[in-house]
Amino acid sequence: MTDNPLEIIKLKNLKLAAKIISGQLRNGIHLGRKTGSGSEFEQYRHYQPGDDPKRIDWKLFARSGKYQVKESPVESQLEIKLMLDLSGSMNYIENGISRLDYAKNLLASLAYIGYQQGDILSLYTLKNGQVTVEVAPSIRSFQKIIYHLESCVADGSWPTLHQPIPQLKSGNRELVIFVSDFFQKDQEWVEIVQQIQHPKKEIALFQILGQQEISFDQKGSFKFEDLESGNSVNLQGQEMQEKYNEAIQTYLLQLEASLLMPHVHLLGTTLHQPISQIIHQYLLNKGLN
Repeated sequence: MTDNPLEIIKLKNLKLAAKIISGQLRNGIHLGRKTGSGSEFEQYRHYQPGDDPKRIDWKLFARSGKYQVKESPVESQLEIKLMLDLSGSMNYIENGISRLDYAKNLLASLAYIGYQQGDILSLYTLKNGQVTVEVAPSIRSFQKIIYHLESCVADGSWPTLHQPIPQLKSGNRELVIFVSDFFQKDQEWVEIVQQIQHPKKEIALFQILGQQEISFDQKGSFKFEDLESGNSVNLQGQEMQEKYNEAIQTYLLQLEASLLMPHVHLLGTTLHQPISQIIHQYLLNKGLN
């Protein structure tokens, strides 16, 4: 079995697909890491009340008079919050591949990696202005996440008005993973990221687009339908090609610029890119692979 998205999706088995995709990644890869009291030295930090005095570098103290504690990278149990956009635009299909199905397989694979390393996993969905906790945080939630992903249905739209998301405003150390097309009428997605941003929180945004959404090159008459509102319009492909391609590139560049924030990673993928490849790219960007 190759990591062809269409072949993976045709399996209609998220658990099996997750195992296949994660198996194509290097063994021992981790979604998160922290610094702690392991054996491999990484950095110093100032001594704080409660730290074990044995971790103070006394030789450095003799030279500098400063109490410094050694830290090292160690594998850690991480809290991973998986977020799935269920607005109507997730139903977009290109060459037999649904954006929603691609998103489900991507999240299932990320959940399986977290499950293998013993992380705390939870699943949230965003639909019609509501954030729903589908699966509560647990180290044993992988099976429940697969079950809920399989039954998720996308429709409706996300309001442009500011939507508070108290479920994601914790100051805990965690990884929040959003999977969406990140199309927005105003700045609603950017506002969501801004309101949940925290120095201890890492946010990964996986943007899934069709190749024709990125660069439209079709000729002839087409009926274009808004998958969120249901509105449609008939247009000539060649006539709109230049204007559309200019507008989408401008939008994508503006979105990328708006999300240049500390601990926020925006990763774009197409419906035809192997799922293991985009996960591998994310881990490379984090310096974990």
